[in-house]
Amino acid sequence: MKIAVLGAGSIGCYVAGCLLASDFILVASNVITLIGRQRLCDDITVNGIKVSDWQGREQLINPAKITFSIRNESLPDADVILLCVKSQDTEQAAAILNRYAKQSAVIISLQNGVGNAHLLRQHVKQRVIAGMVPFNVFYKGKGHFHCGTEGNIALEDPNNHCSNIIKAFRNASLPVTVYDDMKAIQYGKLIMNLNNAVNALSGIPLKSQLEDRQYRLVTAKVLSEALAVLKAEGITPARTGKVIPKLMPHIMNLPNFLFNVVASSTLKIDPEARSSMYEDLMLGRQTEIDYLNGEIVRLGEKNDIPTPVNKHIVGLVKLHEVARKGSPHLPASAMLIT
Repeated sequence: MKIAVLGAGSIGCYVAGCLLASDFILVASNVITLIGRQRLCDDITVNGIKVSDWQGREQLINPAKITFSIRNESLPDADVILLCVKSQDTEQAAAILNRYAKQSAVIISLQNGVGNAHLLRQHVKQRVIAGMVPFNVFYKGKGHFHCGTEGNIALEDPNNHCSNIIKAFRNASLPVTVYDDMKAIQYGKLIMNLNNAVNALSGIPLKSQLEDRQYRLVTAKVLSEALAVLKAEGITPARTGKVIPKLMPHIMNLPNFLFNVVASSTLKIDPEARSSMYEDLMLGRQTEIDYLNGEIVRLGEKNDIPTPVNKHIVGLVKLHEVARKGSPHLPASAMLIT
C-alpha cells in the first residue's frame, strides 16, 4: 500500500509519523510520502519526525526513512491519499487530485469542518471517504509533533473500502471507529472545535484556558449559540469523546472546583496542548474560522437565530489574521459583546 499525505501539517505529519514508527514500512511495498510546505520539509529533512502524546508516547523516525516533498508528482503512485489541507483549500486540493491522482485511489478527508468530503465528491473522480480527527496535535518545532488530547480517528466506511489503512492505523496505535454516516459525528467535532478560536485569541495553553472560568464562560456562550442553531437545523451533534455535546455549556459554566472534578474524568488534556488556530495566527496564516464559528453564524442567519458571540469572535480572528502579529492574548472580557 502506497500512502500520500497531501497537506502534511501537524495532523498529517503526526499520523504519518505514527505509521512510520510502526512495522508498516517493514513491508517492502509499503511507502508513505508526505507533501507539504517548505518550512516543514526543511525541518524534517534535518531532524526527522518525533511523535509524542499525552500518554507518554515518544518515537523518533530518522530523516533517512522519510520522504517529504513540496511537489505533487508523488501523488500518481498513491493507493490511499490522506487529505489534511485546511478547509479553505479543499477546492484547490481537488484540482490537484484531478490532475495527479490515479482514479483508483481512495481519498480520506482528515479535515476540520463539516462539508469537505461532500465538496470533494463534487469535484473529483476518486472515491472519497469522510474522516474526522478528534485529537489535538501541536507542532513544537524541529520535527516534533505532540498529541495533547485523546480520541479515536473516525471514518465513514459502510462498504469496507478502508480495511487496509484502518488495520495500519490500529497497528500504529491510532485507534479508529468506523461509522455508516458521519454527519452527526462531524457536527459533534465542530462543537468541540468552537473553542479553538477562544484558545487562539487567549494565547495561552488549552488546559490553562479551560481552567480559567472567565474564558470558559465565553466558550459556554459560543456553545449555547451553536446548539440552538443546530437544533433549528434538525441536527443532533454526536458524542465524539466522553462528554455529551448538549452538556458542554453547563460544564463550562461550572465553578472551578466542580469543573476540575468533571474535567479530571472527562477531559484529558496535555498542559502543552494548543489549538491549531493559535498556530495559524502565530505563523501569519489564514485560519479555518469561517468553517468553524463561521458555520454557526451562517446557520444562525439561515434560521434567523442571533449568534452575537460567535459573530464577534469570527470578526476578532479575522482582524488578527490581517494584523499578522500572532495571538493578541485577549482577556475573556474582550471576546464578549457588552
